[in-house]
Amino acid sequence: MKNRGEINVTKYSGEKAPFDVEKLRQSLQRSGAKEKVIDAVVEQVLPILYEGISTKEIYKKAFALLRKKERPAAARYNLKKALLQLGPTGFPFELYVAELLKAKGYETRTGQIVQGNCVQHEVDVIA
Repeated sequence: MKNRGEINVTKYSGEKAPFDVEKLRQSLQRSGAKEKVIDAVVEQVLPILYEGISTKEIYKKAFALLRKKERPAAARYNLKKALLQLGPTGFPFELYVAELLKAKGYETRTGQIVQGNCVQHEVDVIA
């Protein structure tokens, strides 16, 4: 098998790029995972790499491992994907945010038009 630095991955765009272990580490760090957990996840992801593996496949494996070791960090690691699953319009996300704020005791309104100094603005959520 090739040295890990020589393996090319297939990005979402279809473009090929060399695998960069630091990008994987940084994405795990942004989730708030502990260094010890990051080391363990990276150690288990490296052996499954092969020429042309998709970044999506690497993400799925890293997420599954992280979920077993540190669930709160895994939830944060999955946040971008979860938001994208709400749909392209953004409307479901507005309702979701409104419900979160309601649960915290706020009164909320969605889809409001507010007059600015020069023009009107649509405000997704008012709390």
